[in-house]
Amino acid sequence: MTVIARLYVIRHGETEWNRARIIQGQADSQLNDLGETQAAMTGEALKAIHFDKAFTSDLSRASKTAEIILQHHADVILVKDQALRERFMGKLQGTKGPTNPSEPSLEPMEAMLERSIGWYNHEIVPYISSLVDNPDGRCRNILVTSHGWLISSFFKSMIATGALECTKDLLEASPRIPNASLSVVEYSTIGSRSEQRLRSTVVLYGDASHLTGTQIMRDNADMDALQS
Repeated sequence: MTVIARLYVIRHGETEWNRARIIQGQADSQLNDLGETQAAMTGEALKAIHFDKAFTSDLSRASKTAEIILQHHADVILVKDQALRERFMGKLQGTKGPTNPSEPSLEPMEAMLERSIGWYNHEIVPYISSLVDNPDGRCRNILVTSHGWLISSFFKSMIATGALECTKDLLEASPRIPNASLSVVEYSTIGSRSEQRLRSTVVLYGDASHLTGTQIMRDNADMDALQS
């Protein structure tokens, strides 16, 4: 088995709206001081990783998190993409829950999954496939910063369909993705060159061990507001 790539998926650092449990959705809230510290700690934990590509939601809290992490990687171009935004919460943005889960201005879950998985199939799958077809022995690393609900929904859907492998214990260990937490997908080739296949395995999910000594919020106001 040869590891050809790793995908590092990070939730943005904390915002004041996170702290106040205000529904954010696609409202462009900013990192607070703790959020910037969390991003810096994440960057420190990953500074030895050579990133070949970097993507982020274009919302400030995610893009600022990525920019802080990439201070250790000045040569990496950061690509901002609306497809990586959090679920659009419509009229609920800027309010507190519990609230109506049938609010018509909410983006349907299916739509959020369609754009996030569509982004993955457009940006990540062809790149990984090119590494399988033209191996050079070097592991490529990809950074992605996004949002809690999108990240958890994406992983759960991809695991349920078999696109990603993951143990049940690992997935259930972090029912909410903490701010600045890290999830990692490892891509490896299995079999002989003539019968090679790709294996995509989640090896880390919602991990916040690099944030030791800081406050870590494990809830998500957007998700909790609709499920209360």
